[in-house]
Amino acid sequence: MEDLSGGRVRVPTQETQIGRPAAAPASERPNPMLTGHQARLDGLVGAAAA
Repeated sequence: MEDLSGGRVRVPTQETQIGRPAAAPASERPNPMLTGHQARLDGLVGAAAA
């Protein structure tokens, strides 16, 4: 996590979508890996706001 100006925080996420376990989800729309990252970030925002 990285503190930014204006009371903001940057939370980097990374995924590779390489390999057999990731091949099928990587081709799905909406992409479950991306929506999973977004759900995690939404949870962090909710916890920070509480």
